[in-house]
Amino acid sequence: MIVTDLSKKFIPVPKPKDRKVNKAEHKSEQINKKSKKLAKLERQRDKDIVKYGTCDYCHRKFKHLDPHEVYGGCNRKRSILNKFVKKLCRECHSDEKILKQLKIETQIEFEKTHTREEFIKLIGKSFL
Repeated sequence: MIVTDLSKKFIPVPKPKDRKVNKAEHKSEQINKKSKKLAKLERQRDKDIVKYGTCDYCHRKFKHLDPHEVYGGCNRKRSILNKFVKKLCRECHSDEKILKQLKIETQIEFEKTHTREEFIKLIGKSFL
């Protein structure tokens, strides 16, 4: 007897064995998404900042300004909460010397009303 209809015949196929993935490798492969808290802070920051006007550093007028958190990285949320956000044009935003100068100027402004110890506790180090 010759079987011509194979649609009803079940042939099990073994699954390939998955290699175990190290958790550190797995985390580095994933792209970290923004947390809901950080996204909410950014929306609030963008609502408070007008994206046209004069650059806070070079004082020239532009139609599009980038909001720049002066202390980035792990201090980004603290920068947003403490209003350490500047409106910069594209040229100033990409210049490392200007960004270093902004960190120093922002610390001087903060220390007019607070102590240096409070700044170090907040940001982690002094830029002066």
